[in-house]
Amino acid sequence: MGRHGFHFRGPSRVDGSPPIEQAPLKPDPARLGWQSNQPIIVGKPTPAFEPKEVAAKYRTSQYRPDSVLDGWSNRYYTVRGASVRGYLHRYNGAPRQDDFALALRSDGQQLIVAVADGVSGATQSHIAASTVVRYACQWLDAKLPENLHDTDWTAFVQSCAWALIEQGASILGHKSPDPTEVEKILATTLTCAVLEPDGRGSTTAHIVGVGDSAVWILSEGAFMPVTGGKADGEGGITSSAVSGLPRVPETVEPVRTTIYPGEVLLVGTDGIGDPLGGGEGDVGRMFAHVLHRPPSLLEFVHAVDFSRETFDDDRTLVAVGPLAYKHEPSSHRDA
Repeated sequence: MGRHGFHFRGPSRVDGSPPIEQAPLKPDPARLGWQSNQPIIVGKPTPAFEPKEVAAKYRTSQYRPDSVLDGWSNRYYTVRGASVRGYLHRYNGAPRQDDFALALRSDGQQLIVAVADGVSGATQSHIAASTVVRYACQWLDAKLPENLHDTDWTAFVQSCAWALIEQGASILGHKSPDPTEVEKILATTLTCAVLEPDGRGSTTAHIVGVGDSAVWILSEGAFMPVTGGKADGEGGITSSAVSGLPRVPETVEPVRTTIYPGEVLLVGTDGIGDPLGGGEGDVGRMFAHVLHRPPSLLEFVHAVDFSRETFDDDRTLVAVGPLAYKHEPSSHRDA
C-alpha cells in the first residue's frame, strides 16, 4: 500500500495465487512512465474480471462504447473529460448509463459542459443521458444571451425535459406519450456549466443542475463543493433516491463561481462523488495528485477508472482549468 493508499495491481500468478503487488505510485508518474495496463487500486480493489459485452436487450440503439475520452487546450482552457462503464455494468452486461458533452462556442471563449447520469430504474437511461447532454449543448450554444446573467435557465431545463419526451415518443411509438410513461424508460440527471474568461486570468462558471451530479473546485489539493451531490436525510444518512429529468424542479437556481489560476473545475456523476466524499481520503488524494498538472488523456481516464471495492457505478468526470492551470496556484482564496 502506498503512502497515499493507492497503488497498481500487479499481474496475476499462473497458479491463481494473489496478484504480485507492484511498487507504490511515486510522486511524479511522468518521470516513471504511466503504468496504464492495470487499474489504480484505492484501498481494497474490486475483483478483477474481463468485462462482458453489452447485453442484447440494450442493443436496440446505436453502438455504445465502454468508455469515452476527450481533452484539449486552447488560449483559455485546458479540458479533460472521461466517462467509463462501472465495474458492476461491465460484469452484468449493462451499458454505460453516464455521458458527457462539450461545446466550444465560435469565439473560443465560452465553453459548455454537460454531464448526465441515467437513472438506473429507467430501462433506457443510457439513451436518456446521451440525448440530454447533446441537446443541452445545442440549446445553450444557440440561445445563450450576450450576458450570461440573462440566461433563461428554467426554459433551458424545460426544453431538455421536452427533448427526452420526444425521444420517448420515438421509442414508444406514440405521438403524444404520457411523461410518466417516458420517465419509466428515459430518466437522467443533468448538470451543465457555462464558462467564460473574466479577462484577469480567471474563469467564471454559471452552473445549473437537476439531480445529484456534483461540481467541485480543486484548489491546492482541497475539493470545495460548489453544487449538487447527494442530500443528507435525517440522522445524517445519505439518500440514494434520485429525481431527474424529464421531471422539472419547481425552481431552477443557477450557481455562479470563479475558478482562479491554478484551480480546476470538476463536474462529475455520483460514481465520482460517492467515493470522493469530502476529498480528504485516498480517492481525493489520488485525484489531487493526478490533477496537480494537466494529465495526458490516458492518465486522466486511467484515474477515473480506479478500482475500489463497493464503488462499482459508472463514472463521468470533466475537469476544466483556466489557461493558467499550468502555473502555480495563486492565493486568491486566502485574500
